[in-house]
Amino acid sequence: MNFNYERLSNKEHTFVIAEAGSNWKCGTFEEDLAQAKKLIKIASKAKADAVKFQTFKSNSLYAYDAGKSDYLSKNGIDQTVNDMFDYLTMPNEMIPELAKTCKQENILFMSTPFSVDDAIAIEPYVDVHKIASYEINHVRLVEHLARTEKPIIVSTGASTFTEIDFAVNLIKQNNNSKIALLQCTSKYPSPIESLNLSVIPTIKSRYGVPVGLSDHSTEPLLAPVLAIGYGATIIEKHFTIDKNLPGPDHKFALMPSELELMIQSIRNADKAKGSGNKEILEDEKELRQFATRSLQAIKNISKGDVLKEGVNFAILRPGKQSRGLDARLLSEVEGKKAKRSISIGQGIIDYE
Repeated sequence: MNFNYERLSNKEHTFVIAEAGSNWKCGTFEEDLAQAKKLIKIASKAKADAVKFQTFKSNSLYAYDAGKSDYLSKNGIDQTVNDMFDYLTMPNEMIPELAKTCKQENILFMSTPFSVDDAIAIEPYVDVHKIASYEINHVRLVEHLARTEKPIIVSTGASTFTEIDFAVNLIKQNNNSKIALLQCTSKYPSPIESLNLSVIPTIKSRYGVPVGLSDHSTEPLLAPVLAIGYGATIIEKHFTIDKNLPGPDHKFALMPSELELMIQSIRNADKAKGSGNKEILEDEKELRQFATRSLQAIKNISKGDVLKEGVNFAILRPGKQSRGLDARLLSEVEGKKAKRSISIGQGIIDYE
């Protein structure tokens, strides 16, 4: 398998990760597999670059008897986190099936591992790794993923530059420099005022790696498009089949139509970025010639006449008339003599 790391920094094509998360879980193994495959097809139809799942085992996530999450309780999930993650664990035998479906649908398969064992389970099927925000200090996992020599995308929710420094340096110490970082707000959903998108160029400048956004807001367009304006070249966003399904990730996820709209808007944003150089664009040339001010005769001028602004020429838009010298050259033309006869309306193109 091979993944071109440069895809994560392509300014002409933002890398979009459609995050399925735990939204595949709905019942029996067969029902779960069918739901997961449906999510893959939705992401592919929306033209995402990758679809991402999560690979974990409850006993390697939380401590014994970790209790209930206030956030989850407020969202109607009255289970301990241990029980919830037991239920949401994806069986390892599902992974190759999903990878195969992704290949058929021409979309990259990804899955976030939460332990070294999880990473080993997904390793044969992924070309690029993802580290979740709360795993940024998981020393053994970060080391292991770095040693695979595959590109690593690191989410940075609820972390400081000191913690990001640690993860980036640990990856590099294990001979892997193919790193990308995602600005992220670890709140589900994230309030708009908590997105902190203006930190994106700061992260980019500090680490010199591709930077993107893992967006947990409910808005399909605002944060992704604005993030691209700040220099993001990766966008990750949750999606679902139905926001009303039970589970922790459905309520803030995008519906299929919203996912399509988001990706279409991202592609338009890619086009709108341009080269970064201030230049006369092909689309501007006709009206530039027609409407930008130039030095035009306001009466018939004979060869040898002294050129005087407001007397025989003025700063005007030429329209379909022959275009004169640029208005910036006014001081050079004023008081000079006409080198040739010029009819009213025509441009002054030279002088002596």
